[in-house]
Amino acid sequence: MWVPTILIALGILLVFIEILILPGFGAAGVPGIIIFCVGVGMIWTNEGVKTALIFTSIALIFVIPIAIILLSLIRETSIGKTFILDAAESSDKGYHAAPRELTALVGKSGKTITPLRPAGVALINGQRVDIVTQGEFVEPETEIEVIQVEGSRVVVRSL
Repeated sequence: MWVPTILIALGILLVFIEILILPGFGAAGVPGIIIFCVGVGMIWTNEGVKTALIFTSIALIFVIPIAIILLSLIRETSIGKTFILDAAESSDKGYHAAPRELTALVGKSGKTITPLRPAGVALINGQRVDIVTQGEFVEPETEIEVIQVEGSRVVVRSL
């Protein structure tokens, strides 16, 4: 009865190591899940379905609060500080949101000044705007419509 219990605990421990310490998924997470399932399977075959469900329920009752506590405490550890972004994006550090005048261009139409291969310049509402297409090439003097603004990237389609 101790071997399956140890396997379940080891599987859970490996999954926690994968989540909290190792980057990516696979090195400890996949073996942890497999070991956990083997432990539950051993209980299932040796003791029956009822006992396996009881063990799994007890494991989850302990694992979920421990996971919540560990995830809330990880922020203060040196490992957590390397993985969690703490800095706020501010304009004094060079971060800028999309200018309001660009977001107002969505749905407006204009005319290309330069060829769009797929980037170029267009005249929209009387102002020159750097634009891109969704991949197609567009010739100069073609009517276009703004379909999306992402930051300073203005995406258009030809009409």
